Amino acid sequence: MNVTVSNTAADGAHESSATKIERVLVVEGMHCAGCAAAVEARLRRQPGVIEAAVNFTADSAVLRWEASSTSFTRLQRVVARLGYRLRDPDAAEGADADIDPVRRSLQWRLAVAVFFGMWSMMPSLLIYLAPLGLVEPGVTWPLAIAAGAMAAPVLLYSGTHFYRIGWRTLRAGVPGLDSLIGAAVMAASLVSIWHLIHGSPDVYFDAAVMLITFQLLARLIDSGVRRRASAIIRGYLNLTPEEVRIWQNGAWRPAATRAIAPGQRLRLQAGEELALDGRVVAGTGEMDVSSLSGETAPCPVGPGDRLEAGCRLVVGELELCVTAGVGERRLDAIARSVRALLSRKSAMQRLADRLARWLLPLILMSAAMTIGLGIAQGRAPDRLVVDGLAVLIIACPCALSLAIPLVVVLGHARLVALGILFRDPAALEAAAATEVVVFDKTGTLTTGTPSLASIEPTEATSAAALRQLAADALYGVAHPIAEGLVAAATASPLAAEGRRDIRPGGGIAWYRGATLTLAGRHDWLREHGVAVPASACEDDGMVLHLARDGRYLGRLLFRETLRPEARATVKHLQAAGYPLYLLSGDTPRACGEIAHALGIPAECVLANRSPEQKSRFVASLERHQGVAFVGDGVNDGLALAGARLGIAAGEASSTASQAAAVSLPDGLARIPDTLRLARRARRLMRGNLGWAVGYNALAIPLAVAGWVAPVIAAVAMTLSSLCVLANSLRIRNERRPSEN
Repeated sequence: MNVTVSNTAADGAHESSATKIERVLVVEGMHCAGCAAAVEARLRRQPGVIEAAVNFTADSAVLRWEASSTSFTRLQRVVARLGYRLRDPDAAEGADADIDPVRRSLQWRLAVAVFFGMWSMMPSLLIYLAPLGLVEPGVTWPLAIAAGAMAAPVLLYSGTHFYRIGWRTLRAGVPGLDSLIGAAVMAASLVSIWHLIHGSPDVYFDAAVMLITFQLLARLIDSGVRRRASAIIRGYLNLTPEEVRIWQNGAWRPAATRAIAPGQRLRLQAGEELALDGRVVAGTGEMDVSSLSGETAPCPVGPGDRLEAGCRLVVGELELCVTAGVGERRLDAIARSVRALLSRKSAMQRLADRLARWLLPLILMSAAMTIGLGIAQGRAPDRLVVDGLAVLIIACPCALSLAIPLVVVLGHARLVALGILFRDPAALEAAAATEVVVFDKTGTLTTGTPSLASIEPTEATSAAALRQLAADALYGVAHPIAEGLVAAATASPLAAEGRRDIRPGGGIAWYRGATLTLAGRHDWLREHGVAVPASACEDDGMVLHLARDGRYLGRLLFRETLRPEARATVKHLQAAGYPLYLLSGDTPRACGEIAHALGIPAECVLANRSPEQKSRFVASLERHQGVAFVGDGVNDGLALAGARLGIAAGEASSTASQAAAVSLPDGLARIPDTLRLARRARRLMRGNLGWAVGYNALAIPLAVAGWVAPVIAAVAMTLSSLCVLANSLRIRNERRPSEN
């Protein structure tokens, strides 16, 4: 087995040797999409920058620049002036180091906003009821004072988050939602204070409090999605041990993985994970490479073979020369690629962003137009400010900013009850647009334990005796075939006595008294003088040959075990009209057998595919149709993150589950339900966006005409958000087909 390491120029480029540099970087300190917009706009204006795409959800920036015109250090200084930090992805730094403090801060700010906002709303409500005669006019001014006092903690603590970011984006020349919120809150507060000073109870503290509270909720939802993106990268980088054994000062000594440089020697023993890419210089063994390649059977390795971090040594002992340290391993390249893929925005979110970009300038121009019309009509300055404030409040796009997150958050409990975990808003939209489903094989359609397919004894023994002998010979051995024999349940207790010598890449020699039993590959048995028939030497698959005291007794053939729900799921998807593909790193024969058993056409089977090749195939399909990729292992991470819809089914690895947009703990059977529920969610998202746009289209002209007072504007803005909330709640009524 020879596996080469490929480091792309995108991640390993050096400024001194490249004309154009493209890198995926980390941006620290962002609190919202407005921060990302400010950083992106400032970077795009820099000389030499060809392309800049900053994603708030993944805390990342994809940059491409001319090395002759600018440098990474200069770009770092530009971002630092905005109050953020631009750096290379670093495995040593916790990916949540920046997110968790921000999330805790948001939680505290939201708690203060809800608590004090509730007490501020109570006197405000009584003031609204005063014209109906339910409250004496003489107490309205003290009630207005009480409303302002209760709103003060919200305005002075909870709202500072928006003032700071609004000012940053304004300085960058890309004012966004935070700038609008800051302007509306400041206007509402100043007008309210002015009225209180002049003895009027007409205050709008409640409107300012509602703006801040609703937007803090949206920020908290966003931070949860960001947490997932950071956990994915950590999952890849935490796959390998933090400590290895290296040859130092004449002895094998423990050392930190990050401190190891190429050229150093390290030792790997049976059962251990390989932490660094390296070349075998001594020893033999069998390597489980399924986490990176998907190949089921362990691969024999020896001197000269190149191995990659993330593989596990099943049997044997190896000495390796390190070829790539931390940051240069293939695993690191995959992690960086996943970060770049996660930087994409969903089409629905891009639409919402575009609407917001058009809406915000429209709101500000409408407020200015309102004041201009008021001046032309000779209105009093006090009235002009109130009319402009009404426009800012009624048109504030709270509903637009909540349209997508609310569908996810409010429907989450129901989706979990159905055994479906959507991990970000894009998953709902992508599932609804799915046109083709691509399956990984190993661990996804099959279990991790092979099953005994057939027994071919010679005339010297029986099938039952041969199976018993094989189980005895492999007793206590950590090998997939041994696990398959145990699962097959032999008729008699296993023989534990005797000595078993494991020959990596060959087989097992079991010494029991004067009897020698050999179990392994046919060529290894022949090396020991066993006459293996030519007809039994076709070992394209998992085959175990046995001989006792030099006499060949037969062979056992194993095959992968299909998951119980695999056939039904495939039939259901085919009946629904979805084309299916089987994409695996395993051999063509192994893939063909599984595809035949499931009824997947041979032309839709792709074998011997590396993680990068899987990702490229999925990307090629994505150019023409929406793709759902179903996988379970580390080797599926790129495809899971790159597909429009990544699904981790069953007992998927933690890394695969994090890279996937959807997790199905109950297994493959929930895939049809996932696609159906997602189509429903997308309809709700579109309904929310339609309502938000329609509301603003109606409300802004009314406010500009001066027909809406700030108090009514605040109520209308709240009702708009509540309508989005009510529509989003409908996803919780979704049922399984069996419940309808």
